[in-house]
Amino acid sequence: MSTFFNDMQAALDARLDGMDSTPVAFPNIPYEPSASTTYLRPSFLPGDTLQVTMGDTGQDETNAIYQVDVVVPRGTGRPALLDTVADHFKRGTVLTYNGTSLRVRSVSIGPAILEGAWYFVPVSINVQTYTGARS
Repeated sequence: MSTFFNDMQAALDARLDGMDSTPVAFPNIPYEPSASTTYLRPSFLPGDTLQVTMGDTGQDETNAIYQVDVVVPRGTGRPALLDTVADHFKRGTVLTYNGTSLRVRSVSIGPAILEGAWYFVPVSINVQTYTGARS
């Protein structure tokens, strides 16, 4: 059984979790930030998986975006943590988990969003991996 998607997300989550002491609100795990807490909120957004070499056992290429929202209390200004996250996942970084390696292709930020008492800016980490055909 292949676990490529789970391995990709695990590699990215482990890298983020090891960045610094900033709390991380991982998906589907309860997290309640206090009103004055800065925290990170990752989402794994897989893209298409396409066969890139010939034959039944040809390799697949999967691209994905790992979006990390840098969340700060509303009214505290633009978070400096944006560049910390971008530097931690700089272009060319290779991550491996359970034999699956992925490469960071690019890092960019999106527009800031105000949501209730929070202000957040998404950092989009574009990744790519090549894996064997699913059996």
